[in-house]
Amino acid sequence: MTILFDLVLFAFSAVIAAGLAYHYFLLVAGQERKPSRFDDAAAPGLRFALMSPAHNEQDVIGATVQRLRQLDYPSELFDVHVVADHCTDNTAAVAEAAGALVHVRTDEPRGRKGYAVDWLIERLLADPRRYDAIVIFDADSRVDPQFLLAVQPLLAAGAQVVQGRHVIANPGSSRLSALADADMRLNNRIRNQAKENLGLSARLMGDAMVFRRQVLEQHPWIGAQSLTEDRDYGIYLATQGVRIRYTPDASSSGQAVTRWQEATPQRMRWYGGAFDLQRRYLHTLWTLTWRQRSRDAFDKLLELALPPFSMLALGSVALLALHLVLVVLGIQPSSRLWWPAGLILLAGLFPFLGLIATGAPAKAYSAMLVGPFYVLWRVWIGFWVRLRYRTLSWSRTRHEEQNGTTAQ
Repeated sequence: MTILFDLVLFAFSAVIAAGLAYHYFLLVAGQERKPSRFDDAAAPGLRFALMSPAHNEQDVIGATVQRLRQLDYPSELFDVHVVADHCTDNTAAVAEAAGALVHVRTDEPRGRKGYAVDWLIERLLADPRRYDAIVIFDADSRVDPQFLLAVQPLLAAGAQVVQGRHVIANPGSSRLSALADADMRLNNRIRNQAKENLGLSARLMGDAMVFRRQVLEQHPWIGAQSLTEDRDYGIYLATQGVRIRYTPDASSSGQAVTRWQEATPQRMRWYGGAFDLQRRYLHTLWTLTWRQRSRDAFDKLLELALPPFSMLALGSVALLALHLVLVVLGIQPSSRLWWPAGLILLAGLFPFLGLIATGAPAKAYSAMLVGPFYVLWRVWIGFWVRLRYRTLSWSRTRHEEQNGTTAQ
């Protein structure tokens, strides 16, 4: 019985150690490279369709369209499209007044962003203007003026899909938005920049996503039914051998929710989507890893199979508590405490080292004061989703008019 118990403890420790090692490896690999120079070798020549799905977004869509139309790129080489998806407000009128080509969608099905994205992509691929690439932004996106100049060189060099850098625009609005900013900084570093440096596929983030038309023609958008349509399509592309490039030079900022009651259904949707991806893709990714020795498939396999960081952090605490009980009961010597204590130290240091590595401002560290509560909140959501997965529904994120400030 003691041997079996030791094996269980060892397996539990090994999973936590492997997860933390994976995160630390990506943190080190994610060193940002020097910004690219937009020279004559990559002069503007590609034609872009910039699209934004919008459901009752009259408060933010006008500013988004205006910002997109002012991009530093020849105006005859891009158009701004908005799909007013089952709107009951003035989204369509506001977008059109700002200069967008508006597509009013009243068809079923309804209720998910993926439906509107899929619907408009089909229309844009059939458009006689024959766009070379389609770019997807959120309805509240505030896009850097040089966005298209930053992605043009990658596309001209053969990239099929490019993910830009997504930035939280309102980190100072609340403690929750500050945590979202810290999260996004780490995601850009370990999910995107590290993967780019290692020659792997970055993660699609839902905003600032660029697709060559050939990719969308050969691999139609499949995320319409998904709770996390962007990540779903990204993993699907990885199984098809399509690499997603990443450039921090092409940036777009958007709002994070500021209240816990809004963040909870959003996080439930994300975790439910991740659970669904595990069910659908783990076997395929394992097969590609084993049979084709695909590095990208192996990376996506690790990303889906290993517990999220919040689980790793809480698991390390639980492991130390269990070892302490065993020491008190005289079942194990105190010398065994160094291992779970070391895992807790690594888990606790990771977010701070991540903020340092990403050059976060001093005020970003104050968000870590509620870090333990944040971890418990996320773990609770993870367990709830596992128990109630089939009852989850897609929930929209409510956007409010921005004050124009952007995090860096």
